[in-house]
Amino acid sequence: MSEARAVHRSLKLVEYTAIPLSLTLSLYVLSGYGMISPTLNLLGFTYVTSTKIHTLPLLRYLTSVLVAVHLYCGVVVLTHRRVKNARLRGVLKALGLVLAFLIAAFATTSEVIMLLS
Repeated sequence: MSEARAVHRSLKLVEYTAIPLSLTLSLYVLSGYGMISPTLNLLGFTYVTSTKIHTLPLLRYLTSVLVAVHLYCGVVVLTHRRVKNARLRGVLKALGLVLAFLIAAFATTSEVIMLLS
């Protein structure tokens, strides 16, 4: 696959993951504050509701996967636009891939361990 095509696909994935990632992170922030502050009761984020939302395994895993995909694809797009040295661009992409893999691997391992215990 040509580099231009890979960058184009990465840009599309960054666009596709941006809104779902914003929503999942917003749920985490609101539910976190809902557990420690009574001011979000007006929005329905009571302590009980916030605790249920904040500890949902699917939400945790989905957020982790979205972060990993968004991170790697963002690194691909940014390095293509800003880094002219091909070798440095390759190193940065590799570091982004390793970081995205670690995020996804830790999230998957953690969820599997919690399911089995």
